[in-house]
Amino acid sequence: MAPRPTTLDLAAARTPDAGGTAAGPAPAPGTQHSPRRPWRGLALVGTLALLAACASTPGSAGGTDDATTGSPTPTPALTLELAAGSSVVGLPDDLVAPPANATAGAARTADGALIYVITYGSSTCPLIADPSATGPGDGTVAVAFAEPGDGPCTMDWVPATTVVALPDGVASDGDLAVTIGDLGSVTLPAGSQEPVWVIAEG
Repeated sequence: MAPRPTTLDLAAARTPDAGGTAAGPAPAPGTQHSPRRPWRGLALVGTLALLAACASTPGSAGGTDDATTGSPTPTPALTLELAAGSSVVGLPDDLVAPPANATAGAARTADGALIYVITYGSSTCPLIADPSATGPGDGTVAVAFAEPGDGPCTMDWVPATTVVALPDGVASDGDLAVTIGDLGSVTLPAGSQEPVWVIAEG
């Protein structure tokens, strides 16, 4: 029969160890205490912070990149200085489109001493009218053209517009007959700025 523990034996069991810490109960057989590893918690916090930073990065999946969105810039309309000799490949924005079989045309401008003369040809070798028309002053004028150059020309077919000055003495309040080189003739009604076209036969 084992002897009963004495008072001294119980006191010795509760006496602190050399480090000042009371000895705890012995672990049960078959169990093992693992030491605490505080770095695991720090690693988890760092991982969560990295994921949050990636989710908020501009241009990530689900985000919208404002720099690559928006409406395209519209193409500006053609403008032509209202001065004798000015020209442009195309039609000014204040002229309506011609019929498909037009080969030349003319129109009055906001300045009674100037008219538009429209021709068709290559965009790289446009047929440009002389800056001034000629005429006897009876409501009939003629428009001439410089000789075309010898350079290569594209095979497209586009309009070109030239501002032409009328000769002195041409009345702005009457009909105006315009001969456009050897392309044909048109008559511009008095008080109208609508273009009149030379139409190809057939």
